[in-house]
Amino acid sequence: MKRAIGAGLGLVLTALTAACQPAAPPPAVNVEWTAQQSGVATSLRGLAVVDAMTAWVGAPDGVVLRTIDGGQSWTQSRIGEAAGLDLRSAHGFDAEHALFFTAGSPARLFETRDGGASFTLLYEDASEAAFFDGLGFWDDSRGIAFSDPVDGVFHILLSEDGGQNWSEAVSLPAPLEGEAGFAASDSSLAVGPEGRVWIGTGGGARARILMSDDYGASWDVVDTPLASGEAGAGIFSIAVAGNNLVAVGGDYTRADTGEGVAAYSLDRGRVWFEPANAPTGYRSGVAAIPGRPGHFLAVGPNGADLSRDGGRTWETVALSGLNAIAFAPGSADGWAVGAGGQIQRIRVDQAME
Repeated sequence: MKRAIGAGLGLVLTALTAACQPAAPPPAVNVEWTAQQSGVATSLRGLAVVDAMTAWVGAPDGVVLRTIDGGQSWTQSRIGEAAGLDLRSAHGFDAEHALFFTAGSPARLFETRDGGASFTLLYEDASEAAFFDGLGFWDDSRGIAFSDPVDGVFHILLSEDGGQNWSEAVSLPAPLEGEAGFAASDSSLAVGPEGRVWIGTGGGARARILMSDDYGASWDVVDTPLASGEAGAGIFSIAVAGNNLVAVGGDYTRADTGEGVAAYSLDRGRVWFEPANAPTGYRSGVAAIPGRPGHFLAVGPNGADLSRDGGRTWETVALSGLNAIAFAPGSADGWAVGAGGQIQRIRVDQAME
């Protein structure tokens, strides 16, 4: 039995029992990858998928990419006030309306309501100390953004009006020495139904997850078995499918090391288990595949891996050099983006017997 990390004896025993239950062999699936032309050569990380036809990508130097035809074509626009800045966090409301957060300083949030023809600055960090790692919305109104700690305190912003205004979350756990987030894929923050949210951290003595189930009004924190103890080690991405969560990461300075690169939870993130076999290296992004219970797809510099059993086991499936991955809500269609302007369209189908 792999070790479990979490809180509460009852929760641990329940999760251990579930993790040890024999499961029927999951059905085989085909993962189809189709390269698309992004029109840029920079490293892409800020991916927001609206539906099977519509996606937004934030890029370096304030560049924004958009498709409304399933990726057959990508249009390009640029935010003048984000020149020289990397748009690593993105959220698409629809084909015309999207938000983009810069990574680094100055930390700025921009909005477009006309498909990228123009942009409005909605928020700028006055302290010039914030570094935003992730952006998410529960619906068209309630949103959350996560930054590295500022003045020794986790910096989490909450919005109730679609990102027009933001307030700081309170009652947050204290960060460990060196603890922060990672902006490698815009997915170290994951939101779930009924106000649930999970935020992965790294850089400290333990790789932890901050959790809230009331839209960020109150917070808990749990340890995970992912790599820790180094500035480049920790949780880089979290995916949620009901009670089943998967976290991936590792140490990006040792991208080919398979230790501490993944963990899974069966109880909404309270208790975490190491997989029986893990992805074969550091992974910066993971996504649950809609309509395929227990199926998760992870990507990173040296490859991509598929789990068909909730994160217990992983198999290598394809491409290298990818940073971020996301699927359309309710659809097995999605995209992955990565180094050199790489965009891959993804389709997951059940394999023929």
